[in-house]
Amino acid sequence: MTGYRLLRSVMAALLTVTIGGCAADRGGEPSYAPLRHPFRGARLFLDTDTLAADWQQQHRAGWLDPIVRTPQVRWVTGPEDVPDLVPMLAAARRQHALPVLALYWIPDLDCSGGGAPNAGAYDRWIRDVVRTLGDTRSAIVLEPDAVASDCFDKARAALLTRTVRTLAEAHHYVYLDAGHSRWNDPAETGRRLRKAGIDQAEGFAVNVSNRQPTAASHSWAVEVSKLVGDREAVIDTSRNGLPPPADDDWCNTARQGLGRPPTTDPGLDRVAALLWVKNPGETDGPCGDDRSNGVFVPAQARTLIMNASWLPAAARRAAATADAPAR
Repeated sequence: MTGYRLLRSVMAALLTVTIGGCAADRGGEPSYAPLRHPFRGARLFLDTDTLAADWQQQHRAGWLDPIVRTPQVRWVTGPEDVPDLVPMLAAARRQHALPVLALYWIPDLDCSGGGAPNAGAYDRWIRDVVRTLGDTRSAIVLEPDAVASDCFDKARAALLTRTVRTLAEAHHYVYLDAGHSRWNDPAETGRRLRKAGIDQAEGFAVNVSNRQPTAASHSWAVEVSKLVGDREAVIDTSRNGLPPPADDDWCNTARQGLGRPPTTDPGLDRVAALLWVKNPGETDGPCGDDRSNGVFVPAQARTLIMNASWLPAAARRAAATADAPAR
């Protein structure tokens, strides 16, 4: 190659890099980290330290087995929950199972002023979680509602991006929560996920703590995936066994059922796993009374089991005839 041709090639390469960098600055397609597929062939961790398990033991309530004996996600909702991860992780190692966590303490939680007091406190909390997890690789559903909510902004996007990077660099598998199929459309959801660091995440979570049908959640997730580098989804099926309630009846609705049980082999395009992210039987919050989020209500658990058409009839009958107080 002559000197002139070499110079022209170098200039063209530099121009390409410059244009590409400008495109990225304008919100172009980021460079996505390779997928690691942590759920493939994995065994989901069965957590025996749950509110439902505690209630079952105290009341000898065998009818709760469909919930208690099903793997669920462990929620970490602040600094006070971090020490409890130590025995959970030890149990996961004994089971040779993949632990799945939901981290839920971002500042201005639910756009209501809750959560961490500021970004600095949140960063320190994430580092504490990473230290506690150590070398036990975990799948992490990151901040339910944080991306989809009305208070999503540049500051929150930057904080989530930083968090995704911290967790991914510690070799954990991050699934950014994307909301559900009746919240934001796929285009808006994809735009927000790209701003929030999806390029370094393993994928995104759909339908967390909601009751949208699995089929609708899957269709929506496929469209979102196409916009975010073909990332895979995990779908929360903990309470979607019946058609979703009306928008104004979402909180502790009287009519709900357990959805499909968790599996790492869902047989759905672009879906890595079906999970029970929301712990069945725990409340959605006060809902006009004095019950706070995370309280186990036996009557709700009974309703969920009774309305789970995939369960054996005997299991549903056991729940229907159980003595389950409303509180």
